[in-house]
Amino acid sequence: MEEIYNNQSKKGFLLIASLFVLSTMIIIVSFYLSAVLQEIRISNIVDASPQAYYLAEAGIQEAFWKLQNDSAYKSSFENSSDWSATFTRNDSIVPNGSYTVTIQNMAQAHALITATSTISVRDAQSQRVLKADAFKALNESPVDDVALFSNGNISSIGSKIQVIGGGLFTNNNLDLKFFSDWEVEQDASAVENIQVGVSSSLNALSEHDKNSPPIPSEIQTPQIDFDSDDMTSLKSRADSIYTKQEFMNLLEDFPVIELDGIIYVTGDVSIKKGHSLTVNGTLVADGSISVANGFSNEESPANLYVYKQEGIASGVISKKNITFGGFNANIYIEGLVYSGGSLRIQDGIFQNVSVAIEGGLIAQDINALVSWNPITITLNQANINEALGTALFSQVLFINHWEEEY
Repeated sequence: MEEIYNNQSKKGFLLIASLFVLSTMIIIVSFYLSAVLQEIRISNIVDASPQAYYLAEAGIQEAFWKLQNDSAYKSSFENSSDWSATFTRNDSIVPNGSYTVTIQNMAQAHALITATSTISVRDAQSQRVLKADAFKALNESPVDDVALFSNGNISSIGSKIQVIGGGLFTNNNLDLKFFSDWEVEQDASAVENIQVGVSSSLNALSEHDKNSPPIPSEIQTPQIDFDSDDMTSLKSRADSIYTKQEFMNLLEDFPVIELDGIIYVTGDVSIKKGHSLTVNGTLVADGSISVANGFSNEESPANLYVYKQEGIASGVISKKNITFGGFNANIYIEGLVYSGGSLRIQDGIFQNVSVAIEGGLIAQDINALVSWNPITITLNQANINEALGTALFSQVLFINHWEEEY
């Protein structure tokens, strides 16, 4: 009986031992399989990691492109100190991959860009976070806040001029004579002298010349590229190009006409009484431009209307001289009036010359002669800068670029 009990005990022990060994082996194999699967998972993530990095880099580059080329992003980036934007791309470059980009302005034209990429790898994800500082250098126009700029003299005889929102500047003298009344909302500055006759008046925010410190420093006249071979010159960008005779014939054949874009004339332009020209853009001549300065038998006034269009520079730009008036004229210009020579605004005897400009005037000399009707010049810096082609900002630069985590 005792022998049977011992045999049964041995069998029970062997069964328990076998189960224990089997369980241990299963546990060991499970740990081993888990480790292998984990290694495979890590390997897949590591393999996808470079793709995740380059995917995040693609997000940074898309943000960079938007800041330079997307008008909404560009405007907000350059003009707002606290603007932010976020966009996401899914499966656009890498299968099962996406990136989310946040642009946060820390100051005007200075933003922190954060790009987070994610690639799904079976039951796991590979992620990278890249950051970059985007920066544009601000560069104020040399004629910022100046509605009237003359490299030589600004002179007035019997004229009334109102300058709204800006000032005037001359590298030589400002001379007001014979019942000239000028209202200037900002500063009136002359490198040499400001001279106001006893019958005239100048009402400005402040006056500065060599006798009234701070003495203004000379400012170089902004230059315009009329006709070089460069693709940014006015002639290269012109929508229509006419000779002097072709443009004269155009006005004679179509005395009331509307033109769009940059209109470039190789020679002089003369708009006489009976002509009514509307330009949705810029009228450019590499000769002189005159409005209502030549005799005409027509009774209706000479009309010149220039309007600003989105994305197109606007104004009246002459390589030589500009003359407004002499006979009846209505002149309204949204943009820059630029004369490489002298700019003259004048009334004729018993004539009615109306001049209103929303932008600014730049010329070698500016003369206002017997202009009894008030001339209104409202500063619009954006119109001036766009016509000049002034680069108010540098290109977008990355001043820092780093990986945050993955």
